[in-house]
Amino acid sequence: MNGTDFTPVLVELATGVWRLRGKLAASEPGETDDSAKLMRSLKRQLNSMADALHDAGVDVQDHTGEPFDAGQSVDVVAYAVSSEVGRETVVETITPTVYVNGHIMQRGQLVVAGPDPDHAPAPNDGEG
Repeated sequence: MNGTDFTPVLVELATGVWRLRGKLAASEPGETDDSAKLMRSLKRQLNSMADALHDAGVDVQDHTGEPFDAGQSVDVVAYAVSSEVGRETVVETITPTVYVNGHIMQRGQLVVAGPDPDHAPAPNDGEG
């Protein structure tokens, strides 16, 4: 084990935990007691794994919903125009940014939406 760099494994594990957490958060509640118990158990295990990663210095950043700044250390994989946003906003995180001991090991891959110039709010003319 001496000299082995486990960073790529940790990054992959962190990404997997992040994906599972997102899927569990988005899933519908179960229809039976058994499925509800399973969901609670999965959530406990997943949170335990995420806590262990955090305690080991691995932090996972989901950018979804955050304002986008062109100076961020991320990769934009797609850009869209949307009447739903007033400024450039991350609408989807494809892969999260992963830090190990404060250092970026994986740059986030993001989908960013910018305001639709055809549906921009009317400028305030100062009347009131």
